[in-house]
Amino acid sequence: MKKFKIVVIVCFCIGKSFSQNTSSPYSIIGLGDIEKSYFDRTSGLGHAGVALYGERNLYVGNPASFSFLENRAFQNPFYLDLAVRYKNINYAGDAITSSTANQSNDLQFKRISFAIKPKPRWGLSFGLLPFSTANYSFVGVKTIQGDPTSFNANYAGSGSTNLVYLSNSFLLTKNLSVGIQSSILFGQFSDKETIYTDSVLTTERNISLAKPFFKGGIIYKGNINKNWSGSIGATGSLKTTMNAQYQLNVTDGSTSLKSIDETRSNYTALPLMGAIGVSATYKNLYTFVLDYSGQNWSSINHKGTNYSLVNSDKISAGFQYIKNDTIKDRNVTAVYENIFQVGFFYSNSYLNTYGQQIKEWGVTLGAGTQLKRSPLALHATLEIGSRGSTNNGLIRENITQFGLTLSYRDFWYTKKIKKYN
Repeated sequence: MKKFKIVVIVCFCIGKSFSQNTSSPYSIIGLGDIEKSYFDRTSGLGHAGVALYGERNLYVGNPASFSFLENRAFQNPFYLDLAVRYKNINYAGDAITSSTANQSNDLQFKRISFAIKPKPRWGLSFGLLPFSTANYSFVGVKTIQGDPTSFNANYAGSGSTNLVYLSNSFLLTKNLSVGIQSSILFGQFSDKETIYTDSVLTTERNISLAKPFFKGGIIYKGNINKNWSGSIGATGSLKTTMNAQYQLNVTDGSTSLKSIDETRSNYTALPLMGAIGVSATYKNLYTFVLDYSGQNWSSINHKGTNYSLVNSDKISAGFQYIKNDTIKDRNVTAVYENIFQVGFFYSNSYLNTYGQQIKEWGVTLGAGTQLKRSPLALHATLEIGSRGSTNNGLIRENITQFGLTLSYRDFWYTKKIKKYN
């Protein structure tokens, strides 16, 4: 019961901490910046890992992975992951006019996941994941219809969407697993436009979203020969339309000009999304992974002045080396895993603005270890990359981020002295 209380308290604390401080002008469109990371071991592999699975590690990107977790009779292991990320962005481009306000930082909790094996062929996981964020603040000029004069304007907005998920996966054979992630995608966004004419014209919007969201997955693994093993995996989700509670207030100074509070059906949508990945492991030491993913945003048919939503894709690859340390304690042999990772990714985002599709690339490094004689394991990642361009008055974001995942593995229903291995 104490373990259950700890989990509930941690879930509440993490849930209250899903917020952001880093700004991105590109997050003004749609649901904002869609998160590319699952904040697990794949973060050090260029975020590639659709085909990965583990007996003692959670890979939350593919819901089919959880049935491959180990299942020990009479011990019932359970798994808990907590992830945190620090992010720094430096901005470059002609639109940056201040030499002292050209960067932003934040530190936030990003994920909590819990997993168990109720049955030998059934894996179950639930938790909280970030899906997208929006945070921006900039100044510009705007013309009002019927008036050729340009006026100074301020734009600011923030918000996020998150997933409360429940994943079930099942082993159809010892090598083939299928899974389904059932989620509630929810969030809230607010934005404010202030135009300085003879008075102050202010437009404020508040939008609340909530919608069921489903993603399926499959993984097949097998031995290639006596030295090599491999796996292939895929995930996919169908187009999902989203309703919204929409509030709009327009004021001219202290005078209210317009007020709306209504439910809007089909306010926005998520497109058809899919990913496929492969992995190959040599002598259980060296692993190579490669992923490709795509999202059909053009089907949303959303466009505005100088921007439109277009199909996006991403390719990511990584390499991992595992070194095991063996320790003997009271005639019990324990194996502790240490990992070292490097990865790369390149993506075309779903935003096309001023005739340019926003692109992003990055390199990642990862390292992890299990604390000896402890149920705890740590995994740290470093990512350095860039998004956007300085052409046509756009902004390039130079991104550095550091992530840390804490994994806890323990056993239900056992009062015996535990040996962690």
